Amino acid sequence: MFTFFRVVFFGALALLALIPIGIVLAAVGLPIIAVLCLLALPVLLVLFLIGLPFFILFVVGTALIGATVGVIMAFLSLGAIVLKIAFVVLVPLLILGWVLRKVFAPADYRAMDY
Repeated sequence: MFTFFRVVFFGALALLALIPIGIVLAAVGLPIIAVLCLLALPVLLVLFLIGLPFFILFVVGTALIGATVGVIMAFLSLGAIVLKIAFVVLVPLLILGWVLRKVFAPADYRAMDY
């Protein structure tokens, strides 16, 4: 427990020592950041004016392709579900109809052996 209090005490002292360092870094660093932002402003303006239309075209194309693929996948998944239901329902009905036809068909119809 004593170790925990020692860590907390010296940690608080270290944070108090960092406050003046942070003030100095802010006083020196903020003007440098402001100058860099002013230098980067023409580049950002060119990227905004030229790059934004290309970005919009790219986003619209991607959205159209995504919507098309989504609709196609929706129809394919619906088709797969319909095929599963058809196999589950229609195949037993086909087998049942064939068996019933063999059982209840007239004698001359059975001789044809379809």
